Amino acid sequence: MLITSLVVSLNQLLPIAILLVLLQVFAKQSAHHIWFCLMFGVAMSFLYMYSALWASQWFDHKGLEYIQIAMCIAIFIAVLVFVIQQSVTAFNFAIITTIVMYLSHYVIYLNSFWKNSDAAESLFIGTFLGSGICLSFCVLLYFFVSGVKHRFGNYPILILIALNSASKLLVALDLASQIDLITNTNPIWDLRHWISEHSELGRVLRALIGYEATPDLTTVLTYIASTALFLIFCYVIPASISKERV
Repeated sequence: MLITSLVVSLNQLLPIAILLVLLQVFAKQSAHHIWFCLMFGVAMSFLYMYSALWASQWFDHKGLEYIQIAMCIAIFIAVLVFVIQQSVTAFNFAIITTIVMYLSHYVIYLNSFWKNSDAAESLFIGTFLGSGICLSFCVLLYFFVSGVKHRFGNYPILILIALNSASKLLVALDLASQIDLITNTNPIWDLRHWISEHSELGRVLRALIGYEATPDLTTVLTYIASTALFLIFCYVIPASISKERV
């Protein structure tokens, strides 16, 4: 239970923290906005958890999957809008939606075992350790990415954000395959002997850029296309706005 709680906490908290770090380094937001996103996101996670029972009955009992697919797409769009316009509203929406999508699963996990006195201690320790590791990693990531930005500008950060946003669409693909909206094909390569998704590095890379050791063709094409589309929009739209102003 201790190891399981540690792994679950890392899997659910890392994607939230990494996206927050990347967006914060790209265009710094006030502490007020960050705390608002965190508190509101946590509250919405509990609300989502309590509404999951009746929402799951929508669309022939596929409601939760459709909602999460919509969340993934919404995060991609919100991050894109934030990068282009540096909109505070887009920042808030992206972070809050990410918190709801990931933290709600974590809350459900905690709620399932918390009342079990035998598991409560291991659950608490695993959660505490996982949260501490996540916080430590993100502090290091913040200073590393800030150093990269100071040396090379925003372009490397923009690429990281594009890859991270594209990874949300891969989550949507996984959900779509679970409800038979798409059909998985055979993997086009297997990197498990190099970096397993279940290893420490694999989990970090998955949360950071959506790493998959055994992707199929649809996954690879979606990842490349969405990353390219993200970067193209980030270049074309500001350039067109600048020409109109001139």
